[in-house]
Amino acid sequence: MNQNCALYAQYWAGGPGVAILDHERYFFEAADFNGTWSRSYRQSLSDLSFVIDNGNNSSKAAAQILSVQIYQQLVDVFGDIPYSEALRGSLDKGSILTPKYDTGKSIYDDLIKKVDAALVLLQSPEAMGTEDLIYGGNSANWIKYANSLKLKLLMRQAGKDATVADAVKAVVAKGNFIESASDMPVVTFSGTTGGWNPQFARNESGIKMFYVASNSYVKKMEELGDPRLEVLFNDAVNTGTIVGLDQGNINDLISPQKADFSYPSTVQYSASNPVVIMSNWEVYFLRAEAAMRFGTADDQVDMFNNAISSHFAYVGAGDASDYIESNAKLDPAAALDTKLNILSSQKWISMCGIQETEGWIETRRFDRPGNQVFTGSGTGIFRTPTRTVLGQGVFPSIFLVPQSELSFNPNAPRDRKITDKVFWDN
Repeated sequence: MNQNCALYAQYWAGGPGVAILDHERYFFEAADFNGTWSRSYRQSLSDLSFVIDNGNNSSKAAAQILSVQIYQQLVDVFGDIPYSEALRGSLDKGSILTPKYDTGKSIYDDLIKKVDAALVLLQSPEAMGTEDLIYGGNSANWIKYANSLKLKLLMRQAGKDATVADAVKAVVAKGNFIESASDMPVVTFSGTTGGWNPQFARNESGIKMFYVASNSYVKKMEELGDPRLEVLFNDAVNTGTIVGLDQGNINDLISPQKADFSYPSTVQYSASNPVVIMSNWEVYFLRAEAAMRFGTADDQVDMFNNAISSHFAYVGAGDASDYIESNAKLDPAAALDTKLNILSSQKWISMCGIQETEGWIETRRFDRPGNQVFTGSGTGIFRTPTRTVLGQGVFPSIFLVPQSELSFNPNAPRDRKITDKVFWDN
């Protein structure tokens, strides 16, 4: 999912060696989404369900928190999905082989309750030890993760439903969030054979990395004078500079060579890179937005600056103070829309090559009517891919229902279009 979302979020573009650019020209078939669906339900959620049913308090809570995040992302990319009847195919759970589809909003409401239940379990922690591959049994960090995830579930709805304000204020007042790199839930990889980062392993088992920097990302970073561009992408061999490519444009060029373009650096693409489940800069951005929208106990400027500084530190771009002062200064007295446009651009920048799926999700959430910072016609950051099948200025906003569901589950919606919206989308 992350790799495709890197295209949808226009972080990467298909470079030399790519023969088929269907996803870049927004031509999709339902079967394209089978893998994401199967890995989520049949593997991850099924395994976590076993732990929830059989683990001790801390293990149950950890599995519950991870399940919540998986369901959150499934709603955010697929919309309505099986939830209340999902994972109930066994005899003891009802033998439900064709689960009904629940609305995204109802799922979100229940996910928040599940986070609260996990937090209760973590008040009486029990040893997890080495079976906890994320925090090594540190229940205090699971609590920070749970609080941060709850804030995300609330804030993802904030642009469409201001009634979450009181709940957001309560979560922020309680505090205890992911704040440092050591608080972040990550899965580490050794970088040795059999211990590769999954995205790296997937590419290296095939034709290796064939994505280059998208001009949508390059041009925005150049406009801002952002030093992270040189950290996240390598200079093109033939020019010694950062050279991107318009989305879906490689087949329009005459004899393009790999040395003509900039490829993701090891910050984005490496055998030993960890998988970041939730980052401290993401949480700071959420807290900044919450302060802007609802006047929480946090200082919006401090949270915004902390978000940028945390990302600079993580990718190794040095001190962010001068950059913030010159190119990303937030005026707390500015109109809300103005502040949200600045925040959304910086949040999108920070997820390149690390949290690509969340990056694409957030571009859709912040691209609201009257302030289309990403897809606005003629003024947005995104570029319409050449040979697009959707038309000028039209971009995907949801995944199709997988073919596996259409074939075997009569409850699966049959009328999904790639331009439909999830419940929180403006």
